[in-house]
Amino acid sequence: MLIDVKKDGDVVTLKMSSGEELMGTYKDEDASSITIDRPVTLSVGPKGGPALTPYLMTVNPGNTRNLKINKALVVCVANTDQELASQYTSAMSGIQIAPAGMTL
Repeated sequence: MLIDVKKDGDVVTLKMSSGEELMGTYKDEDASSITIDRPVTLSVGPKGGPALTPYLMTVNPGNTRNLKINKALVVCVANTDQELASQYTSAMSGIQIAPAGMTL
């Protein structure tokens, strides 16, 4: 049996029963909820590439910290693809992550 342990700070994707996918920083979970920080969804950007869109468009971004998501609405949770996780981390922190293999 494979045990997939999530830890605080992992960038995860939640597939919701509505069909949408949320990406955010995993914080914690309990019997009824999963807590993620600053959830976003993927959308199509102006040039046709992927863009990160806030999950709650009408909420002040500071109020999207540590949102509890009802587990009954989550189909599955997985670690986000590394490239997208790096883009998410850069967007949320303002820190640009160097591509793998980059030398100075």
